[in-house]
Amino acid sequence: MRNWMAALVVLALAVGLTPVVGAQGGDEDAVKALTAAWAEGWNTGDMDAIGALYAEDSDYVNFFGETVSGRSAIQAAFAEINSTTYVGTKIFIEPMAVTFVKPDVAVSDTTWEITGLTAGAPEVPTAGQSTAVMVKQDGAWKIVAHRSRVPQPIGQ
Repeated sequence: MRNWMAALVVLALAVGLTPVVGAQGGDEDAVKALTAAWAEGWNTGDMDAIGALYAEDSDYVNFFGETVSGRSAIQAAFAEINSTTYVGTKIFIEPMAVTFVKPDVAVSDTTWEITGLTAGAPEVPTAGQSTAVMVKQDGAWKIVAHRSRVPQPIGQ
């Protein structure tokens, strides 16, 4: 039992040190650049650019809890909302933290805010948080899992 507990403590310490090790070589900047490219794609209406940031087998869960799987389906989902509900809007994404689980796996937490909804648009979230798991594949970072959420007040 003690060996098991000691191994767990060593593992916890190793995971705690991983962000320092994994941030070598400008990878943190590359992850943040991917986030900036995502915002640029949204703001210019270039859903092909957004789609290119996702791995082929990625998935996305929106703030309503709906899941979309696969790069092309994710790209199509963003194209749909960017041409209807959120047409003409701009998004601002602020990186909060990048944590490297391994040198080639990063978790990126951000806040986001959308501006420019047209008068009469449906009532939809315009601010929230997002978490993306990114993997370095063939020298480039790709999103493999992306979750958007709108925090709810406590008690709701």
